[in-house]
Amino acid sequence: MKKIIIGILFSASIVSCSQNNGSSAKDLQTSARETNDQNVKQPLPEESIFQLKDSFETQDAKPFTLAMLQGKPTVIGMIFTHCTYACPRLTADIQHIAKTLKEDKDKVNFVLVSFDAARDTAARLKEFADLMHLDKNWILLHGNEEAVRTLSVLLGVQFEKDANGDFSHSNLVSLLDKQGVFQYQKEGLEADHAETINRLKKLMAQK
Repeated sequence: MKKIIIGILFSASIVSCSQNNGSSAKDLQTSARETNDQNVKQPLPEESIFQLKDSFETQDAKPFTLAMLQGKPTVIGMIFTHCTYACPRLTADIQHIAKTLKEDKDKVNFVLVSFDAARDTAARLKEFADLMHLDKNWILLHGNEEAVRTLSVLLGVQFEKDANGDFSHSNLVSLLDKQGVFQYQKEGLEADHAETINRLKKLMAQK
């Protein structure tokens, strides 16, 4: 895991989220288990982010570990649901990536992890998923502060909580391969994700 931190941690700009401007994780968990039986038997690479043992909870209040994503490429972002500016836009960016895949989007995990351990309960994440029209391919996670901080370091995402309980944070979309190894990252809102999509399709084609 140390190699991950050395390899992918880098400085990213932080923006404020204070500006105003039907999903089912259960289906994803079931699909992941059924699709990835033989992959799960394989040891994860040392640099895999799926090595993280912390337990999270989905928008359906189900326990979840990142290793359950094994077997499909993963597109992952970090947000918090009380954000009124950056986070909905970052989510829309990932939605755009999903739409370009059309029916092949079922071959990819789309994951959002909340910074907000206090307020982003499973029920709150469910509301956000419904509001953003996120389908069964999406899984939203919340965990304790330590788990969230560890994952943010592994993904190179910087965040800071303010006095109002909101967060300033970098806006990054990260791409992991089927074994959870970091492959690519794009920073910014409404960014051009042509390269993200190109690399994702190559990962999807790999056996």
